[in-house]
Amino acid sequence: MASAYNLSDEILRVFVNTQRSEMTLADLHQHLADHSDRLTTDDLLRVFRSASLINLFNLQSISNDLCLVQLNPKLTLCELCLKRQCRTMRCSKLHLCCFPAHFFRKPSDKECCFPHKLTEHPNNVILLRKFNYDVFDENLLLDLLRLHLKANKENEATNTKPFNPDRRFPAKQSPVHLNNRPPTSSSPTTTPQHRVLKSRPPSTTKKSPMQSTILTENVAERQLDICIPSEKDAPDVDLEIVQLVLATKDIIIERQLDKQVSNDFYRRYTLQFKSKQIVDTLLQTEPVITYNNVPIKMKRTIRQRDARLFAFKFDTDKKIDSMRLNLYVETLVGKHNGDIIDMTPDGSEQQVYLVRCKEPIDFNHLYRIYSTKNTLQGFRVIITEIYAAETLEVSFMPNKPHKPMSIEYLRKLIGETRWQQDVFACVAIHDEYSADIELMNEEVTTNWLLDANRFERDLFLSIRPIIDFIPSPEKNEEDDDEEVTNLLAESPVATSISPSNASVDSSKEEKDLHLYRIKPDWRIVLTHPTFGKDYRKYIRENLNLLVQITGSTIQVPNEHLRKELARHTNMFIQKFVFHEVNNPNKAQVQLIKENYHRMAHKWRQDTTVTLVAAHRDVIDELLVQLTSVSRPSSKTTNTPTLRTRSSTNVKKQTPSSSPKPSNEESLTSQPLLKSNENHTYLLPYSIENSVYFPFFHTSNSFPDRLRTYLSSTYDITLEIKFVSPTKLILELSGQQNLVHEARNLLQSLFTSLKNKTYSNSSTSCKFSIPDVHRVAQWHLDQSGIVSSCTYSPRNSGTLLVRYFAGHPQFGADEQTIDDIILNKLYDKTYQLLGNSKKFEVKLNELQKTIQSRADYGQHICCWFQSQKGSTENTQPPSIYLCGSKPVVNEVYIQVKTLADEYTPTKCDVPLAPNQIVYLLQFCQTEIKKFDKRYEDDGVNILAGLKSDGTSQVFAPKYLHAEVKLFLLEMSQIQMVSKDFKCSSQLLKEKKSEISALASRRHCLLSISSSSLSSSPSLPKVPSSLVINSISVKVGSGEIHVINGDLTKEQADVIVICSTSKLLYEKVIKAAGSEVEQELKGKDLANKTIDTSAGQLRQAKRLFFIPWAPPSAYLNNSDPDSLRQSIMAFIQDAIKFTIQTNLHSIAFPAIGCGGHGIPSGVIATIMIETAQKELLSNPKAQLTVKFVIQQANVCLDFSAKLKPTSGSTTAHRTRTSSPTHSMNEEKVTITLTTSNENVNVARSLLDAIENILA
Repeated sequence: MASAYNLSDEILRVFVNTQRSEMTLADLHQHLADHSDRLTTDDLLRVFRSASLINLFNLQSISNDLCLVQLNPKLTLCELCLKRQCRTMRCSKLHLCCFPAHFFRKPSDKECCFPHKLTEHPNNVILLRKFNYDVFDENLLLDLLRLHLKANKENEATNTKPFNPDRRFPAKQSPVHLNNRPPTSSSPTTTPQHRVLKSRPPSTTKKSPMQSTILTENVAERQLDICIPSEKDAPDVDLEIVQLVLATKDIIIERQLDKQVSNDFYRRYTLQFKSKQIVDTLLQTEPVITYNNVPIKMKRTIRQRDARLFAFKFDTDKKIDSMRLNLYVETLVGKHNGDIIDMTPDGSEQQVYLVRCKEPIDFNHLYRIYSTKNTLQGFRVIITEIYAAETLEVSFMPNKPHKPMSIEYLRKLIGETRWQQDVFACVAIHDEYSADIELMNEEVTTNWLLDANRFERDLFLSIRPIIDFIPSPEKNEEDDDEEVTNLLAESPVATSISPSNASVDSSKEEKDLHLYRIKPDWRIVLTHPTFGKDYRKYIRENLNLLVQITGSTIQVPNEHLRKELARHTNMFIQKFVFHEVNNPNKAQVQLIKENYHRMAHKWRQDTTVTLVAAHRDVIDELLVQLTSVSRPSSKTTNTPTLRTRSSTNVKKQTPSSSPKPSNEESLTSQPLLKSNENHTYLLPYSIENSVYFPFFHTSNSFPDRLRTYLSSTYDITLEIKFVSPTKLILELSGQQNLVHEARNLLQSLFTSLKNKTYSNSSTSCKFSIPDVHRVAQWHLDQSGIVSSCTYSPRNSGTLLVRYFAGHPQFGADEQTIDDIILNKLYDKTYQLLGNSKKFEVKLNELQKTIQSRADYGQHICCWFQSQKGSTENTQPPSIYLCGSKPVVNEVYIQVKTLADEYTPTKCDVPLAPNQIVYLLQFCQTEIKKFDKRYEDDGVNILAGLKSDGTSQVFAPKYLHAEVKLFLLEMSQIQMVSKDFKCSSQLLKEKKSEISALASRRHCLLSISSSSLSSSPSLPKVPSSLVINSISVKVGSGEIHVINGDLTKEQADVIVICSTSKLLYEKVIKAAGSEVEQELKGKDLANKTIDTSAGQLRQAKRLFFIPWAPPSAYLNNSDPDSLRQSIMAFIQDAIKFTIQTNLHSIAFPAIGCGGHGIPSGVIATIMIETAQKELLSNPKAQLTVKFVIQQANVCLDFSAKLKPTSGSTTAHRTRTSSPTHSMNEEKVTITLTTSNENVNVARSLLDAIENILA
């Protein structure tokens, strides 16, 4: 199969990824546009006309500018193969693994030996070439064919007839008053005038997508049921008109499902649309479209579960005690929450109780309780969920005048408007008195039931909802045991079984899930007077089921009980031995009659053979008499071929005397003992339990050991025959007594089977490897332990070991098995560090190399698990190794060698801080291009560069030199400086202009002076022009008074008085649009709000607090209110800083401007409050800064800042006095730029000199 990139594979990938079987050419072009901008629709059309795609897709022109691409492969997967019915080696369809779970790539805990790739089957290869499918990517093609098969099954699942209204639930009903209105004494409860919940059995219920295990929810949600009047009432409107009407609204139907109904009342179609959004929009805007006065009504195809109703079913004709039932309901749904309604029909052998709850039911809780208690009064409880009611039975009340029931009369009574809006269709008219109508949805049904009293009072109509039980999902019981067919995949017998030889029982049971069919030979036991009584008692005790055999079938209530009945019947039959007597003489006939009470018999029609069945001890007692004078038959058409051990005294039988059976049903699941005239006995020992099948796999040593042991010990010849996918027979031939001893040996051997499960631990992940069972099996075989190992992906990997315990010849000690599995199976795991896709590719290649080793599955197995999981819980890629210690270590060294070469490691690049700042500020574009080029190698330089001195750049070793060269070339910089004389005030005013100019010329700016120092403009730590600074240590914190700009102060939290217009606008301008958007719509006048710092990179959070002088202070009614409001301002801000684990906060001076409050008063309150907060929170180690721009206010704050009594140390530092701020000082401006940009930097210094002149 082709694996290179091409347009055909990309087309297949689009259909597989979107899980769609058809789409428009425009949609397909849109999906492919990401891969090629130059791709046109004409290019697509040419590709679709190629020899390969023309056999895979159909092109359908809908209009001049609309073309539909439909998946319609001429070569498909064989569905008969999936059903285990196709055994043709030259089939015209593709064959693959026949297990549904494996077929659709679902996880399975059992080994499968069937091919899972198309090219693993020789006939598939021929077909792929014939249809030109061999040019496609094999995995994509297989996924596409699976999608086609799934779509076909969805069509089949939805192609069901609607329910038949004429099939009714038995007559008895119990009155239920949905409005809690008690019944009147004048009305008997059995008359039809009262509303009752009317139930309909599942077989008569209209099927919905909820009943199909194949139809996925997302498909069902895109479907609508369309209803139009019957052809008699609306001859001019049909489905094509509906399609055209929808097309005028730009709504294109994706697919019309085959499911449709047409009768005298209405026509109903199911249509599928492109998306669920189209369905939702239609139902919200126009659920009823009128065209030429004909209503086109729409409703969802999928039906919802009723959240307040469920039912109990008991398979018994006895009433359940009401007290027990009430207590059980209380346990499931809570006290006083459920009303119980008896809905059991008269004469029914099944009790049905409806439970209606006042509140929505927690079904998870209900089933959790049910799993612990699922029996009541000795009978098994069956819980059945119920669809939300959408269909009502409408009937005329007795003794009230009315016309015969008809649609026209109903519409007149109900009203034309309500009928058109609420009624989806009149489903059926039963007689002159009653009809069934289907409403638009559950909400409409609720409204109608609320109006039930008005219907009775005004219209003489009684309405009652029809209850539809949700059936349990169907399940193929053959899927429960996949080991059977896994084993037969390599068996030559398996390929020789024709469809006619498949089990008749299973096919019939699939057609009728409620009938259990008895195998013909078993019937003589189950209908025997003595054995039949024992059988019915056995089933009643184990399943609480009353068995009644009708012909060759037993009727059961549901699929679950049918399976349980089959299993227990098989267990019951295991107690019996079947024996054929050829040409019985009078003495033998008399012997059979005399022992009829303990032996069942049956004469095979058209033969001379009588089949007898009895317990083993009876057969052993009477066997000599039954076989001593038995004469060989000349014709035994229904008897399997008799095989004998080679002997000179034994005649070789010819096919004419003993032909092969025509049907596998002639082989029972119990030993059928036969003898010939030379006293050589053949005992077919049947095995139908799949857990034993792996022991007889061709790769297992057990069959050869068993043959050798039986031959040497009992002189017995053993032949193993796989007669069907679910059955094998061990044929024992030899002397009679030795055959019986060998049979007893086998029975005791197989009953000693035990299981041992191994899972991953904190120190070992060996059981995550799917092939670990092969290595375990090989090591156990090498140790001489008879066992069977299988793997399951459950719980991150599980190994199941089956072995025979306590048997002298084939038994194994559990401790020995533990020692081999846990100690001898050595394992190592390597977890990938970094994010190197190239390393993952190399590990995948190494995994393929390991798997191609001759000793793979013996001394070594491996599994590479690529990265998986959500972004919140991502598991890093890992490679797991397991096997013999020397081999595992050898392979692990190869993994480490690859890791050393391809894993990104730290690359030491000697860069100065100013070089890193320059790279981050001016070279990001070039760095991103470099990272993109080596993305698959795990290189990400930009993420590793940090301006705070913690830079770490990672790259694989083979790229270290290239990364170093690139960074050193990009960071070749020079510094040019110039001294100026200017006032600090002028420099302060012009600083932003100079910074912007330097940034535009790709230069880093640094300013230094005696009173003004500016460090390089780091992205997160911009320089701040500090003129005056005083600090005092208070407890474990500090208080600073600074003459400067609040927006440029270095602090974790900057506090802004949000009611100060000038300060607010200044901060917003400096912080940028990001903060402005965060504050948009917020109530700044009344609430405290914190935001990000935006462009104020020296801070981490901005804290906006509203403040204004209290009115009580302004009118002199409460002078202390000012202190309280300022204290609250300071306390709220400090509390926020401590709670967010930040360590510095900067305040403005509030109230000193437009409010006219003396700055000394403000300073005293703010500083004292700050000191108290620092002393009361010693663990915070907080630095509080008061940043004040006005010189006179700053002096007042400085004067109030004094050491407190609680200070352990206190100090003051003072820079130049504000009175000197206007003096000229020496200023040095330094520009850092690249070597090529030095002349530009020098010109910039000249321009700065002109600015500061």
